[in-house]
Amino acid sequence: MNDVLLEKIRIAREKGKKIGLVQGSWDLFHLGHLSYLQKAKELCDFLVVGMDSDEKIKYRKGNKRPIIPLEERYAMIEKLGIADVIAVKGLNEAHWELIKTIKPDVLIAIKENYSDENIKKLETICGKVAILPRQATTSTSDIIRKTLILNGIQAFPKKDPRVLDAVEKFKQRIGCYDSLDDYIKRVISFMQNSTDWVTPVAACCYLNGKWHFGANLIDQSCPEADIVNRSELFYATIEHAELNLLKQLRGVEKLESPVWTTLFPCDRCMKVLIDKGVKQIFYLEDHPDRNWSKNSHKLAMEHGVNVVQIGTKNKELEETENKEEFPKFKYIDPRNVRSQKQLDIMLEREANNEDPFDPLIIDQDILFTTDYWYVSQNRFPYEEIEYQILIISKYPIYTIDEMSSEMWQDLRNIMNALRKEYEIPGGALCYRFGDTLYSGASLKRLHAHLIVPKKDKKTKFTVGGNPVMKKEFNLSSTQDNKE
Repeated sequence: MNDVLLEKIRIAREKGKKIGLVQGSWDLFHLGHLSYLQKAKELCDFLVVGMDSDEKIKYRKGNKRPIIPLEERYAMIEKLGIADVIAVKGLNEAHWELIKTIKPDVLIAIKENYSDENIKKLETICGKVAILPRQATTSTSDIIRKTLILNGIQAFPKKDPRVLDAVEKFKQRIGCYDSLDDYIKRVISFMQNSTDWVTPVAACCYLNGKWHFGANLIDQSCPEADIVNRSELFYATIEHAELNLLKQLRGVEKLESPVWTTLFPCDRCMKVLIDKGVKQIFYLEDHPDRNWSKNSHKLAMEHGVNVVQIGTKNKELEETENKEEFPKFKYIDPRNVRSQKQLDIMLEREANNEDPFDPLIIDQDILFTTDYWYVSQNRFPYEEIEYQILIISKYPIYTIDEMSSEMWQDLRNIMNALRKEYEIPGGALCYRFGDTLYSGASLKRLHAHLIVPKKDKKTKFTVGGNPVMKKEFNLSSTQDNKE
């Protein structure tokens, strides 16, 4: 934020004016935007409007955004005469930088912007956080979504062989297709209407004597990497099966019928289903990495939604689970440790219900911290290592989908700082996430290893976990601590 704008805010504050801040993209400006700004102005004497730059919008919402460039969006807000100051937010700004710089007397936002926990944190920075309801049913993203998805579907070949192949693999994976009821087979068959060839999904419900179906739709301009990595929700051109289903039920305010879906809903879809009044969800498959749906399972439980998995699991998986006698741990996976000393420390923390990676209790030197991460030397490095530095989430985050774009940006900045500080000529950033049987992590909190081998030496970094404990290690410390 430039000095001229800061000076205007300083003068307004000296005159005793109440400073307000409202933020947004303001792309494809509509009536809801206008009402939102007018109500924001009513809550203060001097209104600062934060506006996302083109680069920031493109990073958050995809290559097709913004529709209206920054210069025009800026001029439009300026000509309305509601804003006293317009501040442009760049891509590389730190988390909440504009809020922390201005420290407004009132921060105006909609509920979707911040969690209850974030609101409490913000109220230590601002005088007050004022939550306004959405001012119109119109949404810029919704307008673009409907237009682009329609165009994408029209360009998409019917019965794409990739989708058909994915549906067949789904049938094989659940291992119980032939024994399912006919209406369940119908929803599986409807998966063929999906335009997502990586994970086709379908959902249905029975209402007013009729079955209604929806499939997940995706515009083909969405980068394949985002489809494969399941980060496709950043784009306005994506419509999940549950949302597509609800579109078929226009005019239905509350849906008392159960919803059937082939894949457990993501947390965003779960919120919509809860708002719609759904109290029972039947599903055939959970996300392959169960942590992906941790938040949506939690939401369902908190709101009294009964979720039921139907059918039977793949026999091989079922047999593996029946044989599994390894105890469950909240923060650690002892099967992946490399020394008994390392295991003893982890078991002591686990016994005290403490995450060993919690920065408040970790008993090793922390090199530095940022808004989202802390950086430490690895106490148990691999062989032939010059540097093995741990970059660990400051907050109790365990799944990759909990990471914000700001966290990714912060991680990149840390890498650049470490490279300069230690004059690192080359190495590898090894990022561990998800199921520890795949990631090979001994600690579940999200973390990354910066590994630099000694010159002319090689080292091995394991990806993939151990199904059983090594015979030379033991878990006796767990029992000792409990006793």
